[in-house]
Amino acid sequence: MKITTPQRSGGKTFFLGLPAEHGGLISYDSSQVEVVDATLAGRLVFCELNQIKGVYHWSMIEEQLLDDLLESDEDAYRRFLEIIKEEGLIDAGCC
Repeated sequence: MKITTPQRSGGKTFFLGLPAEHGGLISYDSSQVEVVDATLAGRLVFCELNQIKGVYHWSMIEEQLLDDLLESDEDAYRRFLEIIKEEGLIDAGCC
């Protein structure tokens, strides 16, 4: 699973994960996540959406994929995978 960004809401920290074969993003409470590499890679943007501040992959904001990824939209999922594969953030054979 690829953990993409932490978010804070109501004093809690959440991470968005991209589990294989899920078809979208899932939000995890920080108590459910073990950070094994705190390095952030790729072109990232800081953004506040619906009063939730976070650091997101640029395509989630600029191509407006975030909401669709959270709703497991197949087209958004395919587009996001295409982008992060092209950027070398995940293996081309993945997913």
